[in-house]
Amino acid sequence: MSIESENQVLIEKNKGVGYITLNRPAALNTLNLPMVRTIHSALIQWSKDSEVIAVVIKGNGEKAFCAGGDVRRVYECINENSSEYEDFFTEEFALDEYIYSYPKPCIALMHGIVMGGGMGLSQGAQFRVICENTKIAMPETAIGYFPDVGASYFLTRSNPSLAIYLGVTGKLLKPQDSLYCGLADWILPLSQWDMFMRNIEEIESAASNQTSISDRILTILKNLGASNDTANSEVSKNIKSIEHIFSSPTLHAIYQSLSKNNSDPWSVDTLDEMKKNSPLAMAASLQLLRQGTHLNLHQAFEVELALNIIWKTRGEFVEGVRAALVDKDKKPIWKYALSDISSDFLKATFPPLFKY
Repeated sequence: MSIESENQVLIEKNKGVGYITLNRPAALNTLNLPMVRTIHSALIQWSKDSEVIAVVIKGNGEKAFCAGGDVRRVYECINENSSEYEDFFTEEFALDEYIYSYPKPCIALMHGIVMGGGMGLSQGAQFRVICENTKIAMPETAIGYFPDVGASYFLTRSNPSLAIYLGVTGKLLKPQDSLYCGLADWILPLSQWDMFMRNIEEIESAASNQTSISDRILTILKNLGASNDTANSEVSKNIKSIEHIFSSPTLHAIYQSLSKNNSDPWSVDTLDEMKKNSPLAMAASLQLLRQGTHLNLHQAFEVELALNIIWKTRGEFVEGVRAALVDKDKKPIWKYALSDISSDFLKATFPPLFKY
């Protein structure tokens, strides 16, 4: 066994399996630039290492796989006018995109909170494994930002209205909802995860090619009782309402539809949650995800990065983070009201939203 520790990320190779362990449990394993660089470097090295047959990405601590990027550090970079802002997002997005085409089976073990940057690390993995305590979300609009790390690609592959619902509202998904929404592949009880990893390590001597390795990993999952059943998904029970309301052309129209359904608890709850978010961020997210339905993976990251650079000065991220994490008053003062935002305004302010 060989172990290399970068403190915030643990890099380990054991019996043919490469392990990347996010190691900031007190900070919910949020990502910073050094962590991104360490992860990317390990993946590149292992892609050329004939001893490594598969890679596992996981998080230390009980609470989170990864709660996102270190937004407090991003906030500081904006206030300091530091180039680390651009470096972080450029390199994070490059890492996330790389995982989609990784030449060896990549397994994301996603326990607890999985948000933002955690989704970026996991959505390109061949095996996205969650457990009974997993909570998945892209809640960026609550802090005046937009769903990034490839969200305009991974949210939009199957159901455009569902993508807009998830990205605009920041809906927190339970395990079966995560499966139903296409953001995870298997639910495996957390008590089985150690056995799952031990069984993967036993593949090494018997495997002859990448296809057989993937097949063996799939067999291991099934033998340990992994499930892909979505019968009890709460989102699925409201899918007709979601498709009807979130296919509306504008954020204004979505608000109106939800307001009219004031006798429906789901509509009332959804509208209440949306009222906490930045109207600017929600309107931009709606357009981003609508555009995302016809973008390929590289185009999605390209658009998101271009939007991110503009957002640094034109968005409401700083105020959102101030209210949520700095002053913690939970009372953001958004610069723009819903009535201030039109399609023409978005086109003039955020051109990447209309690139394709």
